[in-house]
Amino acid sequence: MAGATVLGLLLPIMFGVPMSQASTPVSASMSAAAPAAIPVPTSRTFGVAIDAPADYQAQTLCTPAPKPGAKKLATLLVSTYGPYSVGIARDCSIGATSEHKEGRALDWMITSKIASQNAKAEAFLSWLLATDANGNEAAMARRLGVMYIGWKNQFWAGYEIGRGWTDLKGCTTDPAKKASSYDTFCHRNHVHISLTWDGAAALTSFWTGVALAPACRAGWGGGAPASEGGTDLIPVTPVRVLTSSSGLGLDAPCRLAASPSWSPGRGDLVVPVVGRGEVPADGVAAVAVRVSVVRGSAPLPTISVRSTDTSPYLPVTTALSTAAYSSTVVVPVARDGTIRLAIDRGAADVIADVVGWAPTPDPVPAPDPSAPAALVAASGTTHLVRATVVYDGTATPLAPGETRAINLAGVAGIPPSGLAGLAVSLTVDPTTTVDSIGVYGSTTRTSVGMLRTSTSAVRVTQLLVPTSTGVLTLRNMGASAAPVRLVLNAWFSDAATGGGRHLTLRTSPARVVDSTRAVGLAGPVLNGLSRLVTLTGSAYVPAGVRGVLLAVSAYGGSTDGILSIGSSGMIPVLSLTRGQWTYETVFVPLSSSGRVAVRTASLGTQVRMSVVGFVA
Repeated sequence: MAGATVLGLLLPIMFGVPMSQASTPVSASMSAAAPAAIPVPTSRTFGVAIDAPADYQAQTLCTPAPKPGAKKLATLLVSTYGPYSVGIARDCSIGATSEHKEGRALDWMITSKIASQNAKAEAFLSWLLATDANGNEAAMARRLGVMYIGWKNQFWAGYEIGRGWTDLKGCTTDPAKKASSYDTFCHRNHVHISLTWDGAAALTSFWTGVALAPACRAGWGGGAPASEGGTDLIPVTPVRVLTSSSGLGLDAPCRLAASPSWSPGRGDLVVPVVGRGEVPADGVAAVAVRVSVVRGSAPLPTISVRSTDTSPYLPVTTALSTAAYSSTVVVPVARDGTIRLAIDRGAADVIADVVGWAPTPDPVPAPDPSAPAALVAASGTTHLVRATVVYDGTATPLAPGETRAINLAGVAGIPPSGLAGLAVSLTVDPTTTVDSIGVYGSTTRTSVGMLRTSTSAVRVTQLLVPTSTGVLTLRNMGASAAPVRLVLNAWFSDAATGGGRHLTLRTSPARVVDSTRAVGLAGPVLNGLSRLVTLTGSAYVPAGVRGVLLAVSAYGGSTDGILSIGSSGMIPVLSLTRGQWTYETVFVPLSSSGRVAVRTASLGTQVRMSVVGFVA
């Protein structure tokens, strides 16, 4: 067995691939010598449903660690055909674009120049590309998520199955490339297999037994123009407008997948959001939508939203693993009552719940008949609150499985009646296991949000909670006690009341801070001191406003932690994860200076802020 392992490691040299350029072999269990009859891999019995043909997903990241599906396929090859080396990872500094640099390509070091090895490769490829009993071409390739193959001068593409085998880089037509010095270039001394991100994550049906839905695709043509900027947000009982895995809100189930490189925006998922639940069918300018992502296949995929195919994307959440992650964003609604979701890499299942909406403003005649109509708020009132801890449960942590109702009526000016909802920050101190905290309104029938905890850092999320009584409910869905806090940022009345202000939403978010480009903040965080940013007086935020609704993005620096922003008290805004982007949307009251402070202890953090609306 030891000898077989050494042989497997030496094969890249024997077949003419310098070790400095070869893919790093993945260790796999070694089988006994192959029997006389050439075997094919064993698999479960499949039903009629099958994974969709692959899309082409070019390498864009440097994440060479072997991915689960690639390791499983390598083990399958070794256990079926013997201890031939299988290389997966490749240093990102070597060569051109390659899925090896993302850990989702395999070089099976088996040569066409030795008859017994050639026969094994041909047997495997025949099995892989065979038509199944239901008439599906390349059935096993689809079930494994094979994107393309290079072998013995030829190329096969899973995204163009009908073309079959074609010439590989002139290897069948150029006499010079028949020389042995081209054996690696022409894939005569190894079989190259690149996987889609779903295949690389081992989410395809060969491994799970359940076929993945096809990629969601937007229709051809432009989207409808965006509506006018909206007014005060009206929190509503969350209404689910999208569950991509079941097809809710769609014509059929699909997976949100990155757009093909040749057609940006083609991967947008168009979701109707009006005329559902408490959201009216007409007069909706924007919605607050809670987006959850699960079973993301690529590392750290970011989900973004926009209103039309020409609007800028607004990132809403990033999946740190295949578990569920969610966040809320306020986005203008297109005139056809839709919004668009997109993912930047790989694919994922997504869920969208509308948790609030903003009406279109009513134009009224100005005093001067020759002047343009003024836009005034049509309904509702926004009450900004100096960042205030309205509930501190750190002394009595939320026990595993516990559901706790918290009544905030009468706290920090929250009225006992006439209330429509709350804007709060939920923070959870480190827990002994990574768990999830669910957030609900006055009952547990409908979720308004979720926060995943950390074993090493405080975590935070922003929530828009519909409640007419001031009651919200927390549920610990994990295995360890969770110390929680609630910080109130704003509350919403169901009618205009004294002290209230009106929110004006922009038709498109305006970037006012981008430390990566020295806009608003010059460079990343260098110390734990607050850095000041002036927001008012610009073309995006008029002087004298009382607050802003900000979409905040941050790239985690030296440590995990939180980013706080505030002008009248510091608001814990979002969770920082080292080396990753995270996103939240938050109401921030402003002092008369119109400035906000930005602070974190995670050195090297980069910050972006976009104005979604302002309160005046």
